[in-house]
Amino acid sequence: MASKKQNGFPGNIFQLSPNPISIAKVSDATFVDVNNAFTKYFGLRRKDVIGRTPLDLGLITAKERLAYRKQMKGTGDVQSIAVKITSKKNGTSHMLFNTRRINVDGHSYYLSIGTDISTMGFIQKARQLDQLIESLEAVKEVGVIFISNYEKKNPSVFYANHEAQDVLKIYPLKTILKMIKGQDSIFLKKSAFIYYVRNLPAPEGSPLKIIFLRRLMDATCMTQKLKEFNLTSRERQITVMAAYGHSNSDIAKNLCISKFTVKDHLKSIFKIIGIHKRSELLFKLLTPS
Repeated sequence: MASKKQNGFPGNIFQLSPNPISIAKVSDATFVDVNNAFTKYFGLRRKDVIGRTPLDLGLITAKERLAYRKQMKGTGDVQSIAVKITSKKNGTSHMLFNTRRINVDGHSYYLSIGTDISTMGFIQKARQLDQLIESLEAVKEVGVIFISNYEKKNPSVFYANHEAQDVLKIYPLKTILKMIKGQDSIFLKKSAFIYYVRNLPAPEGSPLKIIFLRRLMDATCMTQKLKEFNLTSRERQITVMAAYGHSNSDIAKNLCISKFTVKDHLKSIFKIIGIHKRSELLFKLLTPS
């Protein structure tokens, strides 16, 4: 069945169609003709296609072929069935096929027209991503940073919502990554706010790492929170300074007391507040009861 005659099918339409079109025998599924779009899409020569089946060429698997044949039982027509296709040129892709059974000169053939729908899935995912980003932009007091190349020397911000962008102006990405390295979480101080920063584990194979930032209570609320505990005036001073990251030496120097006195005070403070280590202090003081 030559493409010039097409036995009732205008050859110019057959060849000029941008969609891959094939004609195959009903009896054994071997191709008798394909158009230029078919050979171009699959990266095959016409002479290598004619006389062979999609299974012979490795375009579909036996499982895909079986599912396709089930759809064709009865009328022999298939409308808009999605099939996974494999080719050397495009790798794995998905095509939407419409197939009709036709009779030409007493012989039965399948006329199939394919449409690549792989990009449609990408567009759908892109739309979903846009919706996700719109939602993240609307979130207040919570920052989200998506990081690409996080396992390489030069990680970069793939996306950051407005809240996260404000934090990044003061704490560059490399600074945050350096501070949080080896830890599940850290605290960052920005103006009157304190941010609880969480390093979320990336799913296996994920190209992105996620940093989550949650704005905690206003720093001025820390003093109010301290009133819940039976602390002396000196203990409250030491608690606030320790919570803001001052070392025992800094605290001792500022309050004109010894480092040993600071250490003893902190032991007592931890017991009263109900924590076990210094890193828990800020979170305890800035988390509502």
